[in-house]
Amino acid sequence: MPRKYKNPRKPNIVSMRIADDEMENIQRLMEQTNKSASDIMRDAFSMFRSHWEMSGTAHTFAGN
Repeated sequence: MPRKYKNPRKPNIVSMRIADDEMENIQRLMEQTNKSASDIMRDAFSMFRSHWEMSGTAHTFAGN
């Protein structure tokens, strides 16, 4: 049986392994912000991408 998603507009899953101290940091952020780990990682990716694009590094790696 196919898995049912709470939000079918976000069916993609990204999985990664992190150290215990990194998980503790994420859990602390979750408590402080009342956000899910997924929302925190989305925010982190967005911030990273903005910084990367502003630094001009995006052109180097993306081949633009």
